[in-house]
Amino acid sequence: MKKLFLFVVWAFVAAYAPLQAQSLDEVKKKMKDKMISADAPDFTLKDLDGNAVSLSDLKGKVVVLDFWATWCSPCVQSFPGVRKTVDKYKKDANVVFLFIATAEEPNNREERLKKFLTKKKYDFRVLVDENDQTAQKFSVDGIPMKFVINPAGKVCFVSSGYNGSTDGTATELEAMVELAKDSK
Repeated sequence: MKKLFLFVVWAFVAAYAPLQAQSLDEVKKKMKDKMISADAPDFTLKDLDGNAVSLSDLKGKVVVLDFWATWCSPCVQSFPGVRKTVDKYKKDANVVFLFIATAEEPNNREERLKKFLTKKKYDFRVLVDENDQTAQKFSVDGIPMKFVINPAGKVCFVSSGYNGSTDGTATELEAMVELAKDSK
């Protein structure tokens, strides 16, 4: 039984090690073929402090939208990798990350979101998609789902789910941001 367990662990590591070991340039080459160009629908949502945020106000910047929910395990599992990327671009005024809380129970929603962020020590800018209208505009069919929008307001990448790797998530998201910076 112990040998079987070790084999399963080895097989898992062997399958995911190449993803984690890929350089940013290697991932960018692979991601370049997955680029799209679609108009990003405009929206205005409020953040947890009550401030309105409109996508149209962010034109000229790379915008990463992460649709998520507190109850979504893959969303929460993806956050350490996403945080690495957020931290990398923290001082880059031309890259903005917005975390859109969707499919959340409306009762005490803002309070729950704030507690979650405090407990996990995330300082993400969270917007509340009260009636899931923004998720509908973006045709979100599952969460987590990320959209990377270039400075011209075009969706360059759509990514759904969690790949199981913190470093893999960070590298993939960084590659998408870098490619979006250079796209038209």
